[in-house]
Amino acid sequence: MKFALICCGNEESYGLLFVGAELKIFGQEIKYFDADRGDDVINEIIDWEPGFICFSPMIAFVDRLMFVCSEIKKKNSKIISCFGGIYIFTNPDIVEEPDVDIVVVGPVRGSIERILDGEKGTIRTKLTTPDDMPFPSREQYYNDISRMRDRYRKFIVSIHGCPWNCSYCNSSSKLRQEVFGNDAFKRYFLHRRPVSTMIEELREINKLGNTYEIQWCDDDVFFGHNNEEWILEFVERWQKEFEFKSYLQTSSHSCLNASDKVLKEVKKVCSCAGMGVEAIRPSSLRIFNRQWDNEDKIKRAYDRLVSFGYAVNMQVIVGLPVEDPVEDALETIMGLQRIGAGSICSIYPLQVYPQTELKKYCDKNGFGFHDTNKKDTNTGVVDIRFDDITTKRLKNICKLGVMFVKYNISEEWMRALIDVDFNDETSRKLSGVRYRECISDRVKDATPNEINEIINNTKLRY
Repeated sequence: MKFALICCGNEESYGLLFVGAELKIFGQEIKYFDADRGDDVINEIIDWEPGFICFSPMIAFVDRLMFVCSEIKKKNSKIISCFGGIYIFTNPDIVEEPDVDIVVVGPVRGSIERILDGEKGTIRTKLTTPDDMPFPSREQYYNDISRMRDRYRKFIVSIHGCPWNCSYCNSSSKLRQEVFGNDAFKRYFLHRRPVSTMIEELREINKLGNTYEIQWCDDDVFFGHNNEEWILEFVERWQKEFEFKSYLQTSSHSCLNASDKVLKEVKKVCSCAGMGVEAIRPSSLRIFNRQWDNEDKIKRAYDRLVSFGYAVNMQVIVGLPVEDPVEDALETIMGLQRIGAGSICSIYPLQVYPQTELKKYCDKNGFGFHDTNKKDTNTGVVDIRFDDITTKRLKNICKLGVMFVKYNISEEWMRALIDVDFNDETSRKLSGVRYRECISDRVKDATPNEINEIINNTKLRY
């Protein structure tokens, strides 16, 4: 049987790499298709004559992939559509859409045999252990979608879950515990994949791709009291075999609890650490269920990372469900300046996802949403429906926030600039400059020509 795996976006469709690998274990023929190439891809898929089409959409690409699915089904209604991934996990009712035949809630393992047996509707799978995951089918993915082979960064994950329970997150620990049970959640989502498997994945990336950076996509790399042995072994083997560096993600809490030895050794394979700050006001942190954090703690974690030589990318969210969202956002920006002026940062417009605690909070407190928002953080458009002036100011904070923090712009200048009107061309250019600033700080060994190549090969969303 033929399975078409349909991808979208600038980054690797990492989940579909595991799906492809599992299908191969069952002797199925697979091929990856790039939905970003335009509508010609629809006829290419039809001409390949698959029995199944598979999607694992990020929320920003749901509309595009649903369109592709519907057009394929119009041309051949016998083709069976399968959906899975984190968006589907939080929005399983998509199975009620007329063009959706199968929804998988849970890991791919345990679903393929049921799909091949003709089961339709919602398929719920059980959690096993990270040792039981298939090896990603990256080689075929790169052969089928060559732009991904040439993408400057590649993804790896050692822990597929997050220990935290942030109210805005569609993969929060609370929701997963409710669906799968606490013991299964800890066993599957909070344990690491074997070091040997991770090293083999890096070897394949090194062999197949033109890679400057590995994005180590764990939600909190330094989390856990019993992970030091695993981290040190992994980093030691990485350092011996590979020249590329990583971008990793952590929290202030885990950074402050990690040993000096771990921070020192990980730095040898890391060019930049992203640290979730999210907000500065204590009341805003409570809305995000991050009341365990505060500015002093974040500052100490930032200084500790810098003392070990890390570049730090501070990440925040603006456009919160508060009475004064612009003032809240400016307080957050000025907090970043106090913590680490001169650092790079990422300013994201708040997106509110289905079934999250934040969605319930917004509904309870009367905050509505934009009907047409595509939930693409690159646009700077916040999900909550504020008045037009507030929405514009928040968008401008997203567009200009990197400059505000890195160049320590005064409050007076910030307040003046957030009222400027930008046309589409200026908005696109600002997205390009922001991206260049971040790439330059993250991939420090890249030449100006190599950075230009990275920018030119990226579909900027603005």
